[in-house]
Amino acid sequence: MEFEEHVRVYKDRLRIFLILYYFADDYSSKEFPEYKRVFKSEVRIQKLDFLLRNPDYLSYELLQLISAKPDLKAEIKDIVKSIYLSSEPQLRRLEMERFFFGAYEDIDDVISFLSSIDFIKFTSKKSSDLKTIEKHYFVTEYAISKVDSVIADLPAIEWYLNRCRLIKQYFGNLLGSNLKVSQYKIEEYKNTSFKKFIGEISEAVKDNYYHIYNERL
Repeated sequence: MEFEEHVRVYKDRLRIFLILYYFADDYSSKEFPEYKRVFKSEVRIQKLDFLLRNPDYLSYELLQLISAKPDLKAEIKDIVKSIYLSSEPQLRRLEMERFFFGAYEDIDDVISFLSSIDFIKFTSKKSSDLKTIEKHYFVTEYAISKVDSVIADLPAIEWYLNRCRLIKQYFGNLLGSNLKVSQYKIEEYKNTSFKKFIGEISEAVKDNYYHIYNERL
């Protein structure tokens, strides 16, 4: 495997695990006491991953919040400005393809790996037409201990930790279906052809930013 592929595999595993870790709900079970958190729905993983991989779309969604929550105007300005001053839309962007229900990437290998190292446990059911449904991802006590003792202190992943916290602060209460609806309101996202990469929207972000703040990014 080439070096770039190794890096990509590492990034994929890290991102998906951190999404499960940060966005899961507390969980307790007498049958499985080692399961400490639960995350429901692969759709939600995909939509949160899209925001994590696309700082321009995250910036767009943050600016959209202002109309409903004008008290956030000043803090969102600082966040979006920081994202663009750091050139994140160019340096951090990791494209996703458009599938039937929006941005999607196969994460089966990532989930298998995380399960193999006892970071998560995965369960699902089959519907009457044999589709896989009710996907639940359980974060283990072992994984949490590793985050507390090792992962959180690694400088190389600090950006991912901070970005997950930021996304959770503003969008952590949304279901996968809510995130999907919100993302489909963006023309570039909605109009991308099947199995084509979803294009960037920095110009739209900059226009919205100027309209709100009368200041250029």
